[in-house]
Amino acid sequence: MTINKISLSVILYLASCASFAADTSPSSSESSFHHQAEIGFLDTSESSDGLASATYSYFFQGVDQTDVPLELAPYLSQSSVVSARYATTDHQDLYALSGEYIFDSRFFIGGAYSLVTQEREWFDSSDEDTYEINAGYYFNPYAKVTLSYLTYSHSNTYSNSNHAWYDSYNSQSSEDYDAIAAKYEHYLPFEKTSGLMLTALVTYAEIKSKSHSAYTTYTVNGTDDLIPQMIESSNKGKHEETTLIIDADWYITNAWSVGASYKYLNYDSKSTFSYSSQSPEGFISDTSGYISDDSFNVYTVNTSYFWKFSKYISARASIEQLFIDSDSDTSFGIAINARF
Repeated sequence: MTINKISLSVILYLASCASFAADTSPSSSESSFHHQAEIGFLDTSESSDGLASATYSYFFQGVDQTDVPLELAPYLSQSSVVSARYATTDHQDLYALSGEYIFDSRFFIGGAYSLVTQEREWFDSSDEDTYEINAGYYFNPYAKVTLSYLTYSHSNTYSNSNHAWYDSYNSQSSEDYDAIAAKYEHYLPFEKTSGLMLTALVTYAEIKSKSHSAYTTYTVNGTDDLIPQMIESSNKGKHEETTLIIDADWYITNAWSVGASYKYLNYDSKSTFSYSSQSPEGFISDTSGYISDDSFNVYTVNTSYFWKFSKYISARASIEQLFIDSDSDTSFGIAINARF
């Protein structure tokens, strides 16, 4: 059985438990929590690398999950929070810390730090440190706006010698990323179903990159003799990325939701490339430029279920289908959640 069939079976099973979960109505004191811990796994149809993760959050004011969508209880609580996360794939590890403090005036400030380490076969890679700061305002118990700034910088180096194809090889590359974002979230409670969660996000990012490599190789001249040849190349580029995301999730019950999302991405890239070759037979150099402009429309549909089968422990499952041009991708996630 494929992962897609397994995920669909799990979703249908959990959805069949909706009526049972809806009848469970614990008191406010029994259903409030300060701690949330979760262990989960995410897989996609287009990738062989599954993502395993563990998260922990502490809510200072406590979270009441009585008669609200279980997934949205932390959002609707408007509680100051600190969180930690660890995630891993076959080639990468992520360590993250984040927090948000909410003032009595309903203004809030927050920040996040993450570290990504990865294994590379050819490069000695520096760790990737990402920093984010944000601030915003809660208009009422259901709506808030957030402004964010995110930045990271990383570099890679590689060197080798006495290879079959060359005597020595040295390469360096670096990338600097800066982004600003504005996000608006609004929950609309309904009478007959739980409600609708709406999210709109606009992001502008600028990525600057550069690389340089140099190596010595050997070529054959007219007399079939090997002559040394020193080759250098460099690349410098600037990439601008604009993203618009509109997301809607309808909570049919406090446990079960279905949703859809639209994402628009626009890319503008400019880069220059230079090449030079030095040998006893002469010197050759060349410089060229490259400009590109492209955009994509991405559509997704999803469903998720949050099954609270005991006072402290719940199971979460979700499936999402993504469509971009003629391609599609299915992702499936499942997790065990503890709230106490």
